[in-house]
Amino acid sequence: MKRIKRFLLHEYIQKALEHAEYSKDENGVIIARVPNVSGFYSQGETFEEARGNLEDVIEGNILLALQLGFDIPEIEGILIKEEDVPYNPTQT
Repeated sequence: MKRIKRFLLHEYIQKALEHAEYSKDENGVIIARVPNVSGFYSQGETFEEARGNLEDVIEGNILLALQLGFDIPEIEGILIKEEDVPYNPTQT
């Protein structure tokens, strides 16, 4: 048996973006971040660029966490189900 996490990545990213906060730094750069989630931050010259970069960061961090077996940060409104599934590494 192998333990898996089951959730929709697209829905996770969209819900994380709904929680995002945006601010301008002293140089006018837009900073985007998801509060209370380590590593979910980016920047851009415009709101759209900062949001697009944040979307890429969230997706990349989640895929990396899944590959390395790390926990997925909790996002309000997203349920991550864990379940055991049959696993045979010799099957293709």
